[in-house]
Amino acid sequence: MLRDLDIDSLTNHLASVSWDNKQRHGNLQDLLNRFKDLLDNYNSLKSDYEEVKEGREKYKKQAQGQERNPFVLVLVDGDGYLFKEHYFKSGSEGGTNAARELTDSVRELMHSTLGAQADQCRIMVRVYANVLGLSKTLARAGLVGYEARSLSPFTSAFTRAQDLFDFVDAAEEKERCDFKIREMFRLFIDLNQCRHIYFAACHDSGYSSLLTPYKGRTGRITLLKAASFHRDFESLGIPIKELPSVFMSTPLISNKPTGAVNSKSTPQVSTSTAPVRSSLAPAASSALIFGRPQRNAG
Repeated sequence: MLRDLDIDSLTNHLASVSWDNKQRHGNLQDLLNRFKDLLDNYNSLKSDYEEVKEGREKYKKQAQGQERNPFVLVLVDGDGYLFKEHYFKSGSEGGTNAARELTDSVRELMHSTLGAQADQCRIMVRVYANVLGLSKTLARAGLVGYEARSLSPFTSAFTRAQDLFDFVDAAEEKERCDFKIREMFRLFIDLNQCRHIYFAACHDSGYSSLLTPYKGRTGRITLLKAASFHRDFESLGIPIKELPSVFMSTPLISNKPTGAVNSKSTPQVSTSTAPVRSSLAPAASSALIFGRPQRNAG
């Protein structure tokens, strides 16, 4: 028979084993809980990683897409920036030659503006003008014929000369031309594929408000100077360049008739600049078209 001392010893030992077992169970449960938390955290991090990875891949694809097909934009207010006289006089051939000369001149500017990127960029040109009003003005100056929209052969050839060239008739409202130039500028100024904008509308100080938010952005915009360049644009801190072989550097001289003349008379030359966007004075008689002198009967 066991002694009381032995029974107490066994009881204490059993209690110790039981406590140790509970302790190990508690430690094991704690380990299992920590392991479960670790798995949960891992799954959460994995999910975040997959989202980041997916977002990064999308960004790469977008960036690659934006790197493809880079171009520069040339915005021209055709009512104020007139091509050299010999281009207009040559009709459709002049339109083609004007487009080619503009391409060569802008390409030369691009090398100084964009450096090595220049050869990778295409050139997009948008010319907006009131073709009917401009035809009348040029007819008075003796650069095109007297028929309505006599400038159309030039504009059509200009558009056909290059894939990304367009000479757009903005209709007779002055605001229509302004609106289109402003919206085209806003559309492309923050587009990554558009590496630079050459802005040819600095004869009208109204455009200065469009450019003021981009004051000093020398790497993004270049102003093109031509006849009637407004000095307000000089304060914008934006580079100013000229294309002397493309645009007139002096105001257009208009031949304005003073009245009916005989068949041997020629139109009188005026020293004033011909208004392009303003309405033109009516002909002296039904036989006078866009400033063509009247011929006497007989």
